[in-house]
Order: sequence, then C-alpha cells, then structure tokens
Amino acid sequence: MPNKIILSVSAKSGSNFELDDDALAKLPQKKMLVPTPWFSAEQTFEGPLLRDVLKLASIQNGNIKLIALNDYAISIPASDAFQYDVIVARKRNGKLMTIRDKGPLFIMYPFQDHAELRVTEYFRRCSWQLRSIKAE
Repeated sequence: MPNKIILSVSAKSGSNFELDDDALAKLPQKKMLVPTPWFSAEQTFEGPLLRDVLKLASIQNGNIKLIALNDYAISIPASDAFQYDVIVARKRNGKLMTIRDKGPLFIMYPFQDHAELRVTEYFRRCSWQLRSIKAE
C-alpha cells in the first residue's frame, strides 16, 4: 500500500508534485528551536527547507499560495524561502506532527534568528495543517 500523500506542490506550468512523508524525509532536514505565539515555550521544529520543496517544482519567484486542510489560504512571496531558512516542519519536539497537533506540516519561519520576522505579518504566513503549495 502506498504512503499517504501529505503535500501537493503545483508549478505555474501545471506540473504537480505529490509528496508523502518519506519523500519529505529524504530531503535535507533542518532543525531549529523557535519561539512562537502558538506555544508557551520554545519548540523544536524539524523538516526540509521550503526552498528545497519549491525547487522540486522549479518555483523560484513570484507568489505561492499555502493552503491548509481547513482551506485557510495565504499568499506569500516565494522569495521568503530563499531569503530565510523557512522550513516545512514535519516534526515538533522530535515527533511527527498529527492533524490535532497542527500537522502533518507546519510552515515555520526562523523567528529565533531574525527579529524583523517577529511581527504579525510573518506569523500569519506560518500555515499549519498545510496540504498544498501552488505557484501563482
């Protein structure tokens, strides 16, 4: 039985990449300890860099739309992924995230390294329960 697809990445060209957790785990992983407004203490998030996920679909510029399981959607500049070490977090505190725990995927910015990111505009870009990324 094939593994469940947890992320769909669509390029402007119409090509679509469907990734299961094994595919995401094969990409280089980044781990970071991050303070966020959603948790009372710093949390360790781990997953591939968003830029590596975007490269799979040859997305290098423009905007991307992040869409969550509950249909929450937000457009962000793809340049965020190349300017900062934004990750597609699969794990929180060493454990795969479940839907109940804001998973299976959570876009996480490196708030710990960049004070300019610690504002509402960037917190809003942290889509949890992420299911798809579409080039706009």
